[in-house]
Amino acid sequence: MKQKKKLLSIGEMAQISGVSIKSLRYYDRINILKPAFTDLDSGYRYYSFDQIYTIGIIQFAVEMNIPLRELTSFIDAQGHMDFVAFGLHAKETAEKKIKALQKGLNFINLVAQEVFSQEKHPIESMYTRDIPEKYFHLIPYPKTFDDVDPYEVVKMFMNSPGYHDIDEYDWPESGFLSEYSSDGVSRYLFVEIPKNKAKATSKKIPAGRYHCRQSNVGQIERARDIFSEHLTGRASFIAIETEVFSGKLTTNTPLNELRVL
Repeated sequence: MKQKKKLLSIGEMAQISGVSIKSLRYYDRINILKPAFTDLDSGYRYYSFDQIYTIGIIQFAVEMNIPLRELTSFIDAQGHMDFVAFGLHAKETAEKKIKALQKGLNFINLVAQEVFSQEKHPIESMYTRDIPEKYFHLIPYPKTFDDVDPYEVVKMFMNSPGYHDIDEYDWPESGFLSEYSSDGVSRYLFVEIPKNKAKATSKKIPAGRYHCRQSNVGQIERARDIFSEHLTGRASFIAIETEVFSGKLTTNTPLNELRVL
């Protein structure tokens, strides 16, 4: 009984720590925070004030998305937590989270820039814009792009080795590429890859001022007719079609940009 007088009831600990009674019971059940004392007759749980620091660690783990059951690997049989080992693990987790958040912020900024740029061009109108050098991983496509099966395209992308080289990219382009020559047309799916991941088989797309046109429907198969004025006398050229962001974008009618150099 004297021992209980020096301890906090589960309700008091919940009030002091800001953690619910339900959560404290859960921590006990998964063995990451055992009460300092449990009354065998009543089943009531009691905590020492010092345990509030362990609760702080648990709350930090929740914020870092560290599964709480992982904490048991840092707690020995006597209930002592290895704060050094946990600290190193938490540091690594936090750094990964910061990197992911920064990547997300970069993506949002890029989308905002793209929306601002694309809003200046009415749909179905011709315009030019400067596009930097890019590197594409190509996947041969055996049919015309008028016969695209979205599920087939996704499967081809996911099964392509080059698809997994885009992880470090904030916003890789992907879409369709048609390579015209005097021998005919070669069609590919493409996904942009970082320059340092480019291989001998990768396609280098030069920087330059591209002729472009936006549309809510695919139009790459009509690229020669659409840009006939700019392709006069040219048997060889590359047409690229990729989805772009716009303030008018809707999920069921994506906005595509067709471009030729």
